[in-house]
Amino acid sequence: MSNILFLDKMQQVIKSYDSNEFIECVQTKEITTNASELMNDTLSVSLPFDGTIKDASYIAVNDTKEQEFSLYRILTAKDEDNLLSFEAINFAVDELDNFIIKDIRPKNRSFSYVINQLLSDSGCDWVLGVCEPIKTVSSTFYYTSMREALKALQELGSEFTFSIEITGNKITKKIINCYNQIGKITNKRFEYGEEVLKIVHQQDRTNIVTALIGRGKGEEVGDGYGRRIEFSDVEWNKSNGKPLDKPKGQNWIEYPEMTKEYGIPSNGKMLPRKTVVVFDDVEDASELLQKTYDQLAYYCRPLVQFSTEILGSDSIGNTVSIHRGERNYHYQTRVFKVVTDYVNGRVQASLGDNLSGNSINRQLSQVQSNISDLNSNKMTWYDSTEIGKYQDDIMRGAGANGGSIYMVNGIEAGVSQSRETYEQVFMDGPKIQDSQYFMIQNNVGISFKQCKKGQWTTIQDVHNGKSTTAWTLDGTFNAAFISAGILAGVLIQGAVVKSIGNNSFFQSVLSHGAFSIEQYKETNNVDYTKPDWQKDVHGGKVGEFIGTYDGNTRKANGSALINYPGYILSINQDNGKGSSTPVFQIPSNSTFDNPMYKLFGKGTIYDDLEIKGNLTANSLKVNGRLETKELYVNGVKIDTNGGGNSGGGGGWNGQYPPEVTSDRDKRYWQIWAMAIGAGFSKQAAAALLGNAQGESDANPTADESNGAPGFGYGVWQWTDSSGASSGRVYMINLMTRAGVTDNPDTITAQFKLLMWHSPNGQWIATSSYPYSWTQFMTLTDINTATQAFVANFERPLNGHPERSTWAQEWYNKFVNLEIPSGSGGYIAPISSPITVTSEMGWRTSPITGAQEFHNAMDLVNGNPTTPILASGDGQVVQAGSNYYDWYGNYTVIKHADGLYTGYAHQSRIDVSVGQNVKKGQQIGLMGATGPVTGPHLHFQFMDQYWPSSSAHFKNPRDYIKF
Repeated sequence: MSNILFLDKMQQVIKSYDSNEFIECVQTKEITTNASELMNDTLSVSLPFDGTIKDASYIAVNDTKEQEFSLYRILTAKDEDNLLSFEAINFAVDELDNFIIKDIRPKNRSFSYVINQLLSDSGCDWVLGVCEPIKTVSSTFYYTSMREALKALQELGSEFTFSIEITGNKITKKIINCYNQIGKITNKRFEYGEEVLKIVHQQDRTNIVTALIGRGKGEEVGDGYGRRIEFSDVEWNKSNGKPLDKPKGQNWIEYPEMTKEYGIPSNGKMLPRKTVVVFDDVEDASELLQKTYDQLAYYCRPLVQFSTEILGSDSIGNTVSIHRGERNYHYQTRVFKVVTDYVNGRVQASLGDNLSGNSINRQLSQVQSNISDLNSNKMTWYDSTEIGKYQDDIMRGAGANGGSIYMVNGIEAGVSQSRETYEQVFMDGPKIQDSQYFMIQNNVGISFKQCKKGQWTTIQDVHNGKSTTAWTLDGTFNAAFISAGILAGVLIQGAVVKSIGNNSFFQSVLSHGAFSIEQYKETNNVDYTKPDWQKDVHGGKVGEFIGTYDGNTRKANGSALINYPGYILSINQDNGKGSSTPVFQIPSNSTFDNPMYKLFGKGTIYDDLEIKGNLTANSLKVNGRLETKELYVNGVKIDTNGGGNSGGGGGWNGQYPPEVTSDRDKRYWQIWAMAIGAGFSKQAAAALLGNAQGESDANPTADESNGAPGFGYGVWQWTDSSGASSGRVYMINLMTRAGVTDNPDTITAQFKLLMWHSPNGQWIATSSYPYSWTQFMTLTDINTATQAFVANFERPLNGHPERSTWAQEWYNKFVNLEIPSGSGGYIAPISSPITVTSEMGWRTSPITGAQEFHNAMDLVNGNPTTPILASGDGQVVQAGSNYYDWYGNYTVIKHADGLYTGYAHQSRIDVSVGQNVKKGQQIGLMGATGPVTGPHLHFQFMDQYWPSSSAHFKNPRDYIKF
């Protein structure tokens, strides 16, 4: 079943179908006979009326083995008899016709370079994918569309296909693929007349040629006459495995069977139909014979078009072989058309010769030929004369449309009586009198000349004009011609910086990619026969650096770049006493695939920091305090509670050890577990408990001082839970400022407030306890930690030594208890603060507008790429997009109690089928894959892997408190 999507005018996915839901779905792809036209690609579909797609603008078809789509623009849409019908055409050709290239003029550039340059200049959002051609391009693209540019490249010997990638409900990439030839050469063999190969049309006597004279590259023109390479001296024998007999001394190759069938009748016998074919780039006679035979194999036979249903849907452009035994000829041909019916699975392929149209004017268009057409059998004297004139026009620059290059012989230049080419002149106009800039290439080198337009009228004017040689034939380059650009492989030597006596100088050297300051000795006593003679001239390197050099102090001002052993690069700081310490280093084992570096010393970053990888740090200081504002790892925002779970924040998972049973102990355990999870030492966590007991005995609704909060408020107590007291308003205002969204009457909210308020103003270190908040968190003496909290956080009039005793008691009670790892029970699959955007049950679908049973809860937390966590221990039984189209990327975990949890619409899946996972383990990222209105998590509980009815879905609220 093929996946077919409908998209709106903004190219957003509206709805997805399988091909078996259509009444008709036919795709037609055809490689045109004219190389200057891109592939014809159309789609015709019809299906029962569906109001959600009646105004669709595009259709995407997943017609490849990869996860890529062909996209079609809907041209016509009909709504008739409760049936929707659409006719569409590949949108790429249409869209690319509206992106204009202003001025791109590549010279001997690769196909990939030219296509990328065209895409960039046109401003379109297409990218180049596959690019096979290795030939170079020299052309001009001036105020033309991307479509016309691709057609021009196709005429140079390439073919294009177009595809898109869809992630979630939108197009994320548009791809142009460039091939030498679409399709592949297969081993598929067809015998002429077989039932699997039906003849659609056959057209005989259409420019049939039964013998060809092959001519190759022309020889040197030294005496005014030119000869082309021929294959008269090459012999072929069928007995030696050659396809035809060709005797030595014969300058043509013939297909006798074809001459007998289609030759010219004369005196009771058939003469061969001959013509000439020219290959300007072939210099070897044997190669010339083979290429001539390849052309003859095609042009000696009648044109035939076949059809078959035995090729797959990926066969467009494939090359197969046709064999016709009774006429003794065999040839290769391509599949030029494929019609795919996705509803019934039928594929109709057309191969052979594309006989579309009423007539075929077959020509030798695959090779460079001196003949304009093949309607006549032989070249006439007039033909050869016209060709000679045309060649002279090219060489001499005649004609209004040419003339920018002039091949000058010795006679014209006035340097000899020879017709051999002496120099080549490039000019900016079609004729000399229309040009003012000239470039000349001859045996001296390359030079440039300039005049006023019309000042020079003959080639001798140009030859005798004043010039400056830019590049001599021995390779010397005139630096005066360097105005801008990139220099590679340049050695700069001899620039004296400062003399310091003793016949020693300093010079800057750029050699083999290294820039350095070296000491240079003036001496005449150099033995150049010694392998290390340079040591007699050069002293030691002062240093490789970027900056300036003071010759008096011999000190580099700037950052020293030192190549220490074991490092590719090292930026060091000199202490002025001959030693230095590193600031930045690249180790020698750093590679392209595994780049590494080291930074030393304290640093400050004054803007957002995005980390695309794992972060390991002993501490992270932001604005002078150890805290995390917004930290991104691999593009995912890590929440301030560590991307944790639903247990209340601070790392507590909602579970209690078996020894903790009373409500009072559970309240204290929650504080303890959250503190340990937030990085407190166990002694500092106990200090919190001792002070909590002193304030309100951990009662969230306790009152203090007649409803007014104490100067050092107790995090664990409230003033008036009814909200009538100003103390409660004060605390809630603080929570709002801190961004705490949990229920304010919970210890979770109060702990978050403590973690915000302490380093943001409430904590003031005293002389008796000069510890910062972060230092307090790491204290290992219970009494010191408890009294530091009293003095620095609450600052009462009188001390509270009894709280140290209570802290010790709590420490003794909890220190040996293990904080549960999460086994047993379920936790929320995303971190707080969680918002339920859609409950489980019947609702109006936000996609279709119809009533539907929503078998899950939709969850968000403000971070569209938040980590998705396993709600419980279990084994992954589904991980991918092949479960149900509406779920997108979907993961299912089977748990020990027989339940299954499902996680839909993920942007990324981090687990695989069969993998065992732990509760709280990250299994993916939230996303918007599948039909959705925005990023969220569709979270389910089920008692079957594939529920047979809605009764097998369970409400997540029965297992987790949201």
